[in-house]
Amino acid sequence: MLTGDVTQAVSVALVFELLWLDLIPAGTFIPPNPAAGTLGALAIMTAFGLSGASGAVFPILIGLPLSWMAAGMERMHRARQNAAFDTLQGWLSPGRQGEYDPGALVRRALARSVLTHFLFFLAALGCSMTLATLLLGRGLMQPSPGLFSWGQIWLGASVGGLMSLRVPRAYVVLTVCALAVAVVGFLG
Repeated sequence: MLTGDVTQAVSVALVFELLWLDLIPAGTFIPPNPAAGTLGALAIMTAFGLSGASGAVFPILIGLPLSWMAAGMERMHRARQNAAFDTLQGWLSPGRQGEYDPGALVRRALARSVLTHFLFFLAALGCSMTLATLLLGRGLMQPSPGLFSWGQIWLGASVGGLMSLRVPRAYVVLTVCALAVAVVGFLG
């Protein structure tokens, strides 16, 4: 909705969701944050007037590290929250109930999270825009229109879904299909 092109936004978001499907959290693992990568890729596409599948390829590649960095920010935030939990546990010890103020812990955690994630995203987006400017200046970020379709990009991103199956036969099918697509692309 921010970019004015919902179809393109959903198409880019689908790439990130499919790609990280294999990393569904089970326990304490923090998977890459698809929202950071999606917003970064869409911001680059909007800023440089890129559209369609061919125009999205390089912004998506530039957005991939944003997803991992956002997960790192989340890990750091959770580590800070362990200290807040220790504070809460201290308040619950005998003789310290008068200090009990969990609302203050929640407000502090939310303010810290919003501020750090916002500042991180601004800095990361600035670096991404600089990289995109350098690539565009060298003519590296604009593949010819029609070179890629959304179906091809989604098929490539669906590797994450196939990897999540944890079935060796699925890996063989993936390899055979990837080779077939490469041969057809090379010969065609």
